[in-house]
Amino acid sequence: MKRLHALPGLLVSLLLAACATGPDTVVFVTKSSLAIDVEQTPPAASIAYDRVEGYFGPRYDTSAVPPVLATFTTNGKLLDRQVKQVYATGDAARVLANPNVKTSPDPALTGNFKPMFFGTSTTLGLKLGFEASGSTSTFTLGYKRKELSVIPVTDGAFPSVLATLQSDVDGTSAQATQFGAGQLFATGSVATDLARQPEVRRMFMSKANSALDAYRLEERTQSRAALVTLSCLASLGDAQLPKVWNNADALGVLDKEAKVGDFATMTPAAARNRYTMFLVEINADSPDTTLRMNLHRQYVCGLAGRPSPA
Repeated sequence: MKRLHALPGLLVSLLLAACATGPDTVVFVTKSSLAIDVEQTPPAASIAYDRVEGYFGPRYDTSAVPPVLATFTTNGKLLDRQVKQVYATGDAARVLANPNVKTSPDPALTGNFKPMFFGTSTTLGLKLGFEASGSTSTFTLGYKRKELSVIPVTDGAFPSVLATLQSDVDGTSAQATQFGAGQLFATGSVATDLARQPEVRRMFMSKANSALDAYRLEERTQSRAALVTLSCLASLGDAQLPKVWNNADALGVLDKEAKVGDFATMTPAAARNRYTMFLVEINADSPDTTLRMNLHRQYVCGLAGRPSPA
């Protein structure tokens, strides 16, 4: 029961309730909130979406856990909004995920077990302002999500859990504004069956490919910035090196382990080598690093009196 303060209130309540009922009891809870506020003067729309899902129950040595399933979807419209929710456990959850599944007792759900926890908390907020013509003048989107699982592992056996979130926002105009949200939460055999479904896999692969494309772009940009910077550095005299070290330190383009402050005590050749070693250590997960490396590239190439390609 450590670090409870890091969890949303409902998930804390879930854990406390589970502790009171014992590890042989399944506690499964969801909570959804969807609020929409539309104002005519000035024309604006605010949407707040909040959802918490949590599971606490036995996890057997076979890696099986009691199946639960919860989904939440909206049609995205500001007006005439439709909301669909599904909350199911046991055979009902299994049949929803796989209509062909046999509903006889699952032999894997027997034997020794340990308690397991799995929960998510999601908050989405959207605020739009519109011109008199109906076009969007301001757009603010906030997103926060927490996911936590505490799952015992026995002899390499690890149970299935699945949580997805998909949101779609269209704020091009007052007439076309849409805010759709969909979530899925599942455990055990239900999570495994859902992971096999083409729709779920397509959503995952789409998000994964987008993240990979972004990573590769940052990786290429940072690598190019490092190479151009080193090319410009090679044409600088030793007397100009302290300016380079100071700029690198100010922008934070080198890891702290580089100890830029020690460069002044090194020979110019040794300082160049250490600078080169740490400059080429890119951080492709950080667009901010890309920005700082490009600013440093421009500075070094400016000292060298060489045009620095964008």
